[in-house]
Amino acid sequence: MTIDTQAIAKVHAALFPGYSPTPARSVPALASELGCAAVYVKDESSRYGLPAFKVLGASWGICSVLGERWGVDPWDIEGLRALAKTKPGFTVFAATDGNHGRAVAHTARLLGLAAHIFVPSTVEQWSIDAIGSEGCPVTPVDADYDGAVDSAREASLKLGDNGLFMQDTSFEGYTDIPLRIVHGYSTIANELSTQLPAPPTAVIVPVGVGSLAHAIVSYYGAGAAHPARVLSAEPEAAPCLHASLAAGKLTSTPGQRFTIMPGLNCPTVSALGWDDLRASIRPEDAMVVNDVEAEAAMKQLNELGCAIGPCGAATLAAAKKATFANNDVVVLICTEGLPQK
Repeated sequence: MTIDTQAIAKVHAALFPGYSPTPARSVPALASELGCAAVYVKDESSRYGLPAFKVLGASWGICSVLGERWGVDPWDIEGLRALAKTKPGFTVFAATDGNHGRAVAHTARLLGLAAHIFVPSTVEQWSIDAIGSEGCPVTPVDADYDGAVDSAREASLKLGDNGLFMQDTSFEGYTDIPLRIVHGYSTIANELSTQLPAPPTAVIVPVGVGSLAHAIVSYYGAGAAHPARVLSAEPEAAPCLHASLAAGKLTSTPGQRFTIMPGLNCPTVSALGWDDLRASIRPEDAMVVNDVEAEAAMKQLNELGCAIGPCGAATLAAAKKATFANNDVVVLICTEGLPQK
């Protein structure tokens, strides 16, 4: 499936009245600290009215799937809404450790559809409340992220054709929707291509299940038109990409461990992106950061005028563990705003 960037942009423009690119902020103080030519913060703290990037994938995933099923263009939002009224009980399901679930529920609400979101036991109440503010039930599961995914999928299957499982991680037999979500995330790289004076030489991306990282390496990684060094940032609680690259094979890091980076607390890399991630990220560039490092990076970014939350700030914490050349242009993909507790 090729990336239809024009169709993705048309969906976003039709669905979100505040449609516009997020900023890429030049931060000279960070460039001086890291010893490179420039540092840009791709600031996803406010994306189409939500405090994180996830709506890029959820909106394209839902609209493109339903457009195909229901026989309308995915950017025909009024057509999708009209058809939604003829399908009482139709529900969109997802598992989340925070922002993906809210993005799915938000998109469903905009289309007049019900949503039901499942969360692992490590998700805090403030995050559950944020998801629930979209008008959907949120069901905690006594399990880690992978267990919540299983629960959401099972609930969707019980509804048959009246259920849509919208997940950003893949597994055997489930790749089409995760790939659509990856394509939606590619908007970030497309925007960067017009926002910087020259292509970056290094891009640092946070990793949960790896779908955003998959979108980034598809644009900047091995064989790309504008190749750059791609580095990843993961929490100590769930360094699944780091472990997989070190082992040379997909390796899970299961468990229910707390971290201030809940959006990255995922024990298994999406199988869909593994080959591309392995080809494009060197094991030594798969950085693992702890909560203290992420919190310090978050405080520093906020002092520099970037209201970035801990998952996004993990990229700065990772950058501090890497070495850059004095002519490097570094992009930090800062994926979320401050937690609204």
